[in-house]
Amino acid sequence: MLYILLLAAFAFAKGEGACTVDSIAWKGEHTAFDETLMKGALGQPCDAWKAAAAKLTRYYEDQGFIAARVRGELRERNVLEIEIQRGAGYVWAPPENLDSSGTKREVFAKLSGIEAGEAVSLTDLERSERRLSRIGYYNRTAPTRLFRDPARNRIVPVFSMRKANVSEAEGVLTYSSEDNVWEGKLDVNLYNIAGTARDLQLEGFTGENTRHLSGSYKEPWILGTAWNVVVRGNFDEETLDAPADGMNGGTADAGDIADVADTSGATQETVERVIVGEAGITRDIGFDFSIGVFFGISEDDKHTSFEMSYVSLDRFVLPRSGWRMDASATWKMARPDSLDNYLAAKANVMAYYPLYGNFIARFAGMAGGIFPSGATLRRTDLFALGGPGDFKGMQYRMLRSRAYGLSEFALLWQDGYDLSIEAFYQPGLYRRLAPGHGWAREQGYGIGFTQYRNNWSVNLYYALRNGCDYLDGIIGFGVKTLF
Repeated sequence: MLYILLLAAFAFAKGEGACTVDSIAWKGEHTAFDETLMKGALGQPCDAWKAAAAKLTRYYEDQGFIAARVRGELRERNVLEIEIQRGAGYVWAPPENLDSSGTKREVFAKLSGIEAGEAVSLTDLERSERRLSRIGYYNRTAPTRLFRDPARNRIVPVFSMRKANVSEAEGVLTYSSEDNVWEGKLDVNLYNIAGTARDLQLEGFTGENTRHLSGSYKEPWILGTAWNVVVRGNFDEETLDAPADGMNGGTADAGDIADVADTSGATQETVERVIVGEAGITRDIGFDFSIGVFFGISEDDKHTSFEMSYVSLDRFVLPRSGWRMDASATWKMARPDSLDNYLAAKANVMAYYPLYGNFIARFAGMAGGIFPSGATLRRTDLFALGGPGDFKGMQYRMLRSRAYGLSEFALLWQDGYDLSIEAFYQPGLYRRLAPGHGWAREQGYGIGFTQYRNNWSVNLYYALRNGCDYLDGIIGFGVKTLF
């Protein structure tokens, strides 16, 4: 009996009783593209054509026809009659802002990414809203509205973006109970200086054997173009014990200057310092991509870098969804006779996915390598690894390596813009320096906590690495103020 009922249900679903679109008849003007897109409704249930019509409507809305409509009516013999009403075409007028953005009018228009005179696109309007929220300069206070110019076919996008306290000063103090080492880091970042979209970033770090200082300044839209000029530099100093005969005029193969004593046990304390200055140009491509080219010089080399990034995060503070990808390649040349030219390439990606309620998953991965792998380098040419930016279970910049790779999975619980609690796990590996060889595996894991109160925030994290006792991890405490 059950078998008979199943056959009857199947016959009803596939038989003459089922309503499907057998053919399409067009009314009024249309294009071959319209026909191609709507062909997907053939043979589908009678209501399925509405999804294809919505896609076609959206296509015209992104081509300047924001009043476009696709109408359909099912006639006899399951013939679907379709009519497209595009309406008038519109272009963008310069964007406006109703709230106190603290930014010059022309600067706000450029930051929005909407170009006056281009065909209106509702998709671009959504991307612009996300971009303005993501750069952190503003807080949205109301939905964006569209107004029509009564004299011309222009649409004025009117945002409601209020100036946000996004410039920051942050101090972080870390302690490694395993090595009994204290380290400190101070960051000062000034964003949208005087409402001009100029940015200044400074970072300083000091540890037991390492000191680091870096800075960057951006001058936007130089000479009225879409290009920005960026000037940046850094200073690194590292103290290490090397074999007494392992140094040769301050330069040697990375393996020769590793932190190991020679067979006689004789070592000497050496200090390596490097100062690098760079100047380059960057520009945004669309709403999410940016590229940059830099030229740099240090005391013993010249180099050229190409960088690119993609950012689609939903917001600046405590993002909940979206991606961030960064990649760079640097060619170092004009080296001393004792050192080789080389290419250093690295990339990282991070993605946020909302799970349920306030729970969010974060996935991340990064990798880097120096080519050719047998190049003769000084220690400061190698990647400096360790700390919150990569291997969280290590001390800041405690490791040097020619190549590395790691991935991360984190589970976060976020309460709006105020509170974030996370647990993370990081498996990775890096290339050992001589006299070691091959790859070393690394695992880091821990918990983190961030609490915002108005313009202040505190963060706390505890990180461990493989082979480390549960009480011998790295604890970090930071305080940040926004202004």
